Amino acid sequence: MDSDAHRDRIDAQLSGMFGNTTQGAVTGGSFSYTESDMTKIRDNWLDLADSYDTSLRNSSFMVRIEPPAEDFASKFQTNAANRSGESYRSYVEHNRDYCIQQAQLFNDALADYLGVEHTNVTGINKTAPQGPQAGV
Repeated sequence: MDSDAHRDRIDAQLSGMFGNTTQGAVTGGSFSYTESDMTKIRDNWLDLADSYDTSLRNSSFMVRIEPPAEDFASKFQTNAANRSGESYRSYVEHNRDYCIQQAQLFNDALADYLGVEHTNVTGINKTAPQGPQAGV
């Protein structure tokens, strides 16, 4: 079989695969959250951010590795390990910040839903001590 006939045969087989078009139907969906749903989701994002924050604090050991000796290989491996630790710290810090942003979005949505002023999520878990306070 010559190359033109071979190419024509391949084109004919492929045209059957790409000749038909498929169209999807878009349906109008919806979702809704209750006040307790939004509060729970916000709190889950904050819990996840706290977990990342703990990992971030624990990762400080990963960037302070000392070489076991003064030779080239030891220093090279130590530098590589410290760079890897820095990459991990950046990753964890980014994810922590993302979780806080998501919690803030849910907190803002909850505030809109309840018709109250927006508050910053970083202050949600930091409440004032209970009971009388000196000077008040």
